[in-house]
Amino acid sequence: MKNVALMLAVVAALGLVVGAFAAAGADKPTTLEGKVTKAVNDKCVLEVTAKDAKEATKVETSDKTVVTIDGKEAKVADLKEGMAVVVTPDKGLATKIEAKKAEEPKHKH
Repeated sequence: MKNVALMLAVVAALGLVVGAFAAAGADKPTTLEGKVTKAVNDKCVLEVTAKDAKEATKVETSDKTVVTIDGKEAKVADLKEGMAVVVTPDKGLATKIEAKKAEEPKHKH
């Protein structure tokens, strides 16, 4: 009988641990990856088109949105069309935008 009680206690403890890990993963925000297709600086709104998407996603920002371009601190107004971005979270108000400058075409001499 003691063995059964011990096994039940172990199973219950494992259930709590697994549940805690599952809950921790659920809190992780998802991201939207794509390119800036339209930047409306005065309204702090971007349109980002994901790689396989047919339509752009409207991304709203605020003065608390953290923006980096090539790893350096920037502002929403610094984001330009063609920049590759990762927006967190993928829906609602953006809290973080990581951007990379669009590569300029190389001119042949």
